[in-house]
This record gives sequence, structure tokens and C-alpha cells, in this order.
Amino acid sequence: MAKEVYVDKEECTSCAQCVDDLPDVFKMDDDDIAEVHNSAGASEDEIQEEIDACPGECIHWK
Repeated sequence: MAKEVYVDKEECTSCAQCVDDLPDVFKMDDDDIAEVHNSAGASEDEIQEEIDACPGECIHWK
């Protein structure tokens, strides 16, 4: 089973970097906070790169 990714919305800085980099995985909600809409939208390696690059350090594996 593939890993699932999530965004800790309390830590999100609304920079939208994850949405710009991986739009098939992340989107901004109505409050301009990032959220996951498709954990399978990119490879685990691509998602891990985004986790490592996130300025708010709010993206994590479940």
C-alpha cells in the first residue's frame, strides 16, 4: 500500500509552493491553506522532495 501524505493546516504558511510544484497532489482550500486532494498524484520520491522543501514544514506522511 502506498504512503499517504497530509498537510498540518495549523503549520501551513499559505505559500502555495506545494500546489505550484505538485498540483496533482495539493490544492489550496477556501481559506488559502494547502491540502491534499490526491496522495497518488505523484511518486513518493516527488512528494518527499516537496516535504523536504516546504518552508512551513507542514507536509507529513501518515
